[in-house]
Amino acid sequence: MDRLGDIKRNAVIFFECPGLSLMKCLMPSFNISLQIEHTLLKPDTTNTALTFSGSLRIPNQEKLYLVRVDNFEKLKQADVVIDYSRINLFNIRSCSDLLAYSQKTFCISPTLYSLRLSTVGRSGIITLFGNPNIPRRKLFLEDLGKNQVISKNISGVYFGVEEIYQKAKIVINIRQSDMYDTLEELRVLPALRSGAIVICENAPYMEKTAYSQFVIWGSIEEIPNLAIEVEKNYEAVHRRIFGDGSDNSLFVKRMRRIEKCNELAMNKAINLVNNRK
Repeated sequence: MDRLGDIKRNAVIFFECPGLSLMKCLMPSFNISLQIEHTLLKPDTTNTALTFSGSLRIPNQEKLYLVRVDNFEKLKQADVVIDYSRINLFNIRSCSDLLAYSQKTFCISPTLYSLRLSTVGRSGIITLFGNPNIPRRKLFLEDLGKNQVISKNISGVYFGVEEIYQKAKIVINIRQSDMYDTLEELRVLPALRSGAIVICENAPYMEKTAYSQFVIWGSIEEIPNLAIEVEKNYEAVHRRIFGDGSDNSLFVKRMRRIEKCNELAMNKAINLVNNRK
């Protein structure tokens, strides 16, 4: 959000601040809101958020995903919406009922941390489940133990998360629910940029992220054995994913490209505000 200074309109910019309605009556204003929820929702699912009919097919099924938009009324009032996920945006754009919404929505991939790719000082396998007792996560952690995978779940940490990633060899990610299918890019990409090897449950449309080739994918049943193999061959796997960490490595080039895409998306969002009548 350090680009807000590039907005040239004489107006008050409300960033994730839907209140202060009196001030909005006194002077021109623009609202910028964040969309940080999953939008890929399987049909026949109990859900409190507003949903729309999409056109993306569920893998290996004939059914189509719903487009789930949490807090839609708030987002509908925003002048600009920032989404963290290209997969979310791909899903939103598949829905004709959300054309106006999609035109003001921009993806800013979570390139939250500077690249730190060294293997020095790293150890262990971690998960970052806020609530490890959710049945799907609990069963998975038990399965890791049964397969003699030594791991540590870290929860309740909201600041300095990059330090956790920078100390871990491997980060394992699975989805919280069988029903919400958007990849947790807010976890996966920051972990990768911090130099942790990411082993992740297969995610639909993962190729849309532009960095899926640097993630080790598998079914939830395959992940324990993948973790064993990666830990056994850690140095080789790390080199295969991250290369030598120089500016010429494929990983670093791809990260710079994603950063550039973020910059271009932000330029489009700022132009939308500057040119709004």
